[in-house]
Amino acid sequence: MKGMKSFGRYGSLGFELLGSIAVGYYLGVWLDKKAGTHWISFAGFLLGCYAGFRALFKAAKTMQRDIENDERLARGEDPWAPKSKEDDDDDDIPTKPKEIRDGDDAKR
Repeated sequence: MKGMKSFGRYGSLGFELLGSIAVGYYLGVWLDKKAGTHWISFAGFLLGCYAGFRALFKAAKTMQRDIENDERLARGEDPWAPKSKEDDDDDDIPTKPKEIRDGDDAKR
């Protein structure tokens, strides 16, 4: 994504993070006053942190996908075409050769 479109899409992440933390905390403070306790505000703070960072990681994942689509488009490929099998196998997890995997099953 280029220009102001990406700024508008991802520029508000900091406010979203702070807002979710603040809402969780102040909702906890309000519930503390109603219930007469002092621990709900901390739980609300933690819940707000979870919600904010979850949204942040979700946006980062979306941003990474958008960057990959832009790179495919720059190379002249169709970024919205389904990925081929070779593209799906580019993870960093090493796999055992078939002979070794078959041998492991025989031992069990």
